[in-house]
Amino acid sequence: MVMLAFTAKVSAQIVNDNSRERLWQSFLNPPDSIRVGCYYYWVNEQVDPKGVKADLKWMKDNGITLAFLATDIRNRTTYDNPWKGQTFGKNKFQSRLWWKNLRTALKTAGELGIEMGIFNCPGWSQSGGPWVKPEEAMRNWTPQGIEVCKTKEGTDVMCSPCSPEAQGLEVDKLSKTHVQKHFEAFIGEILRRIPPKKRPTLTTVVVDSWERGKQNYTDSIFVKFRQRYGYELDYTNEACKKDLDHLIADLVASEYMGGLTEKAHEYGLRTWCEPYAHSPFPANSISYGSAADEVAAEFWVGDRKFRQKEVDAAYGAARHSGKNRVWAESFTDGWPEWAKDDWSFEKLKPIADRYFHAGINATILHVMISQPGDDRKPAVRPWFGTWFDRRSKNAKELKPLVMYLRRCNFMLQLGHPLNGAPDARQLDDGTTIHFTTDSQFEITFPDGKRELWNPETMLQ
Repeated sequence: MVMLAFTAKVSAQIVNDNSRERLWQSFLNPPDSIRVGCYYYWVNEQVDPKGVKADLKWMKDNGITLAFLATDIRNRTTYDNPWKGQTFGKNKFQSRLWWKNLRTALKTAGELGIEMGIFNCPGWSQSGGPWVKPEEAMRNWTPQGIEVCKTKEGTDVMCSPCSPEAQGLEVDKLSKTHVQKHFEAFIGEILRRIPPKKRPTLTTVVVDSWERGKQNYTDSIFVKFRQRYGYELDYTNEACKKDLDHLIADLVASEYMGGLTEKAHEYGLRTWCEPYAHSPFPANSISYGSAADEVAAEFWVGDRKFRQKEVDAAYGAARHSGKNRVWAESFTDGWPEWAKDDWSFEKLKPIADRYFHAGINATILHVMISQPGDDRKPAVRPWFGTWFDRRSKNAKELKPLVMYLRRCNFMLQLGHPLNGAPDARQLDDGTTIHFTTDSQFEITFPDGKRELWNPETMLQ
């Protein structure tokens, strides 16, 4: 009996040692399922196949294995004259070269094992294009009649910022029929033209933060209002406003985000969204984000304040709908005085750590700009973002940064949240993981032994 007990104790110790060693090795070199991604932007139509191949190889060489492609980004200089001083290349929207570049990107990504997503419309916001007719667009009831939504400057609300050929009206967010027609016109056309074997790693349809303002009308709004509340909608009656706002919020979640997700699933894809706004938001972040497959917050380099609104929206939606990953569009910056090429590991690490403590556990870098295949040509430089592309002057810093982020993402995705804490996890065997205030991982094993693991260990 003594020998049996001793044997059992030794065996348990071997199992524990093996579990510890497996976890340690996975911490040092996270599995391929832990992907640090990037927003990958094609700017001002200055894109060519050689450059696309070089972009993706650069990502792979530096550990980035997920890329969300936004086609047809316009490098806006000012709001009052967005076209002034703009130089555009040959990659015109849906031209032969555009399709060649897209096929090259998806094929090369497949060969390199880089997972791909595509923004659901030209530009990054929101869901629109030349195919959207006025009667299918975001519209408002006014005392003068039904009008297509306008911006403050008086132009129609369009997908933005994108090149002239790609720009079009924003689709009605309260109508699944119109939303799914939009999906078919852009994403559906890509999927029909490029067969699955040519896009083996395309998995995701991307919806960025809401930047298109509000709408209060759709074709069936009076019927839906009556069905829900049992009385007639009267836009001139202030007493209807609260009920109408609730109805619109629910429709934006179910008809718009739910409609995109439903259509994506038909094609074997998933949706990824940022469930918050940078303009008046007609939805509820929790129900809106819950209707997507993946959710993301956002944080900026230049901000002095913590972006609580964005984190609460993504973290709350994830927890409400049982999602383990809470992504963040990371190190965003904008406008000419903020767009940066002076980043470093030391500068960005503490910013990321602050958001890891808040519940972020998956990373999308902002931004990777497609560069010309001919390196003798000038680099393409946007008015936004931290520049992580292969022409960045601090390019050598990318690989260690990505490995650091992957290690933190790996540890913070393990198991399940411990006692509701955003930066503590518990494994099925009872092992607990805490991300400490000095940015190390405190591991407590089932036998009570504790170790501190530093995610900066042996960074290459």
